Amino acid sequence: MDGFAARATLDALIAEVETELSVGREIERFLDGESDGHVLLNALYGDVLDEPVPERLLATLRENCR
Repeated sequence: MDGFAARATLDALIAEVETELSVGREIERFLDGESDGHVLLNALYGDVLDEPVPERLLATLRENCR
């Protein structure tokens, strides 16, 4: 592995650790009542929040939530 590849790998690992620490802090803030969980929700599920809810799931919810 050359120096560039090693540095890229190290940078990726650092970014991953920083993300995990950030999420950990947000979990603590939420559990301590210091946050409403909005930032935590986005950190955990932000990639899929804009995905449409499958029609079968919507139909099941409509049927069972009356």
